[in-house]
Amino acid sequence: MNNKVAILYIALGRYSIFWKEFYLSAEKLLENADKEYFIWTDNPANEIYASDNARVHIITAQKKGWPYDTLLRFEMFVAIEKQLETFDYIYFFNANFQFFNPTDLTEIAPRAWDNGLVAGIHPGILTTKITSPDQHSYERRPQSTAYIPFGSGQHYVCGAFNGGTAAAYLEMCKTLSTNIRTDLDNEIIACVDDESHLNAYLANRNFLLCGAAYGFPEAKLKWMPKKYSTMVKIISRQKNNPKYGGERWLRGQTDHKMLNIPGLKATGRIIAGLLFWWSKPIRQKIRSYCG
Repeated sequence: MNNKVAILYIALGRYSIFWKEFYLSAEKLLENADKEYFIWTDNPANEIYASDNARVHIITAQKKGWPYDTLLRFEMFVAIEKQLETFDYIYFFNANFQFFNPTDLTEIAPRAWDNGLVAGIHPGILTTKITSPDQHSYERRPQSTAYIPFGSGQHYVCGAFNGGTAAAYLEMCKTLSTNIRTDLDNEIIACVDDESHLNAYLANRNFLLCGAAYGFPEAKLKWMPKKYSTMVKIISRQKNNPKYGGERWLRGQTDHKMLNIPGLKATGRIIAGLLFWWSKPIRQKIRSYCG
């Protein structure tokens, strides 16, 4: 008998553009799970794909703007605690996440020794030369409830994918919701918003750490040999992509979508290279004049 899984998804404003592809990918590729979806949105329900499906629950939410739409997510989850506590597992996925290859529930299901929690390593860690937890972007202000002192912590997880058993996950959500409100009352916003609070909660706990295959950057797939791409289970779609309007459009910072002109990026790189080459003698002259 499959486990009952609640999938939490926030589609406020223009981020609803990602929902259909996420939903179809989860239905097809997340295996051995009886899935139900809880989607917070300010868009009309009839504009949300599969909103007529009994397993898709639309929750009307108000768009609060950046960073509150992400910072207050745990508060949103706690508000439907009674519905969520009936599930075996609960998972939150960022709007731009999408299942890419078949993923068995057992791959992301924490065990007892994981304290019932799972989170994904931040994909940015893979391209940096971090050799110590002291180099992570933890919140370092003691005034914040997300404070992690130097010498503490181990991994740096992304806020885009986390979950666990219903009991463990809801307990975490309630704690983080309270902590974030305490910070706001003290006029503090942690350096990486809800992600900082998540890292603080997990810093001294055992949890199931999912690697890069469970949040792999979409833009890096084109450089990966096909035989290895089958190992990627979940991708993080590129927000700054004309297909999705661009990150500034998604956030509502502009009403102009990113232009989708074939070869534009390549042309831009060539022009930038030529300008750099042309300006080199000028930079050298300036240095010689100025010492």
